[in-house]
Amino acid sequence: MFILVTTPVGRTELGDQIDYFPSRWSGSSGKFKVTTFYPFNLSYLTAMLKRDTEHRVRMIDMNYYGVDSDEYRNIVTQLAPDLLIVEIDSIIYRKQLAIFKVLKQHLPQLKILACGPQPTATPEDCLLQGVDYIATGEFEHSITHFIQSGLNVHSPGIYPNKQPNLVDINTLPLPDDIDLKRRNYCRLYGSEYNEVEMWVTRGCPVMCNFCVVANVYYAKPNHRVRDLDKVIAEIRYLQKTIPDLEGIFFNEEAHTINRNYLRALCQRLIDEGLNKELKFNCMGNYDTLDTVTLTLMKQAGYYKIRIGLESLDESVMQHISKYRSKSNYQRLLDVLHDCRELGIKIYGTMSVGTVGANYDSDIESLNTIQKLHTEGYIQEFSLSINTPLQGTPFFDKAKAEGWLIATSSDYDGSYGSMVNLPNYSAELINKAFEYGSQIRAHINQINQEKGVHYSSYDREWCAPVYATSHRLIGTQIL
Repeated sequence: MFILVTTPVGRTELGDQIDYFPSRWSGSSGKFKVTTFYPFNLSYLTAMLKRDTEHRVRMIDMNYYGVDSDEYRNIVTQLAPDLLIVEIDSIIYRKQLAIFKVLKQHLPQLKILACGPQPTATPEDCLLQGVDYIATGEFEHSITHFIQSGLNVHSPGIYPNKQPNLVDINTLPLPDDIDLKRRNYCRLYGSEYNEVEMWVTRGCPVMCNFCVVANVYYAKPNHRVRDLDKVIAEIRYLQKTIPDLEGIFFNEEAHTINRNYLRALCQRLIDEGLNKELKFNCMGNYDTLDTVTLTLMKQAGYYKIRIGLESLDESVMQHISKYRSKSNYQRLLDVLHDCRELGIKIYGTMSVGTVGANYDSDIESLNTIQKLHTEGYIQEFSLSINTPLQGTPFFDKAKAEGWLIATSSDYDGSYGSMVNLPNYSAELINKAFEYGSQIRAHINQINQEKGVHYSSYDREWCAPVYATSHRLIGTQIL
């Protein structure tokens, strides 16, 4: 067979580009991309299919190039694959299904396999819309085994069969670096060096009620770590293939949650001398961090930690997750104090409109973030409107309680709330988001006036991304 692996189209119904991160939270970003997330699940899958099957395999990141419906159909029709594999999330679901219907008319022999959060959450609907196969949950191994079996529909992980065990991440090859270069995924918001993404762990035990990756991809609390020899080998590979690399963003769900592993990783980075060659920043939790670990992280070259905060109101956080240590504000302050003393920057991720929140609690959290920035405890933060994506407990509750409201797109909370919460209307949620966005813009302006360099604004480093912004339709891809 000829197998074509793709992301879905890269534009919403309104023509906005999408910062596509299906295993966490995609959002429209307007005329241009803000962040180019690397499609790591599909890249791992592509590498596995090339390694473990005899089929011809190619991957194209349609989202990266901002491909719209007509161009997507033209590319697939021209390539005429036997099997098309697409990872789909809520933001682009309906639009992508419409494309599949037209493709089936032009390519009667084409079989379509959908994976990702939306097909996992709504497999029956997907099949009714013309998709041939659904791979649910974490899909790298299940799709590979399905293809090795000759498309045996009884394969584990292929709907309606149960999902197999979670992936042993130490069995994964390096992500494919032939069809799409990781170097090109270089516009990473909040990074201050020439960085690319890398994953040394996978999974999270916190199970926040809005989290797609925990509730849909994994469906249970978990955390898996990679063998340190494999980690070092991948870092060396990235250094060899990206000569101007200055750092790595460990963009995992919970990079810091296994304290013993984190310490061992830091010591290995030091022993290998990588702390003198690269800078590191990561996405993680604060509850397992302590003075000893943070000191070791600083020595290992970590310059920034991105912490999933959501809210600074402990009662709100207890609605979001039963993992109580994520709602310990005093513990957070202790970590922030240590980071300030050590010179490790903090990037907080905040959201408004969560279950259990109200307008006053969100405003108070945002004001506290501003105060913490003024006092040097937090250097920057991101802000989103908490969005109930299908397959999550937040969505189930919102649907059951009648909180969902009609929107012009499928679950895109980038610019407006999709829910009227009890005592917290969508209008007030949007007002809180606007207020927080003003604080965030002011903080970013202060940072840049102080000379903070964000690599996402570096046109030389981000040249591959900027080259896609004004490309002519039908160019650069094939």
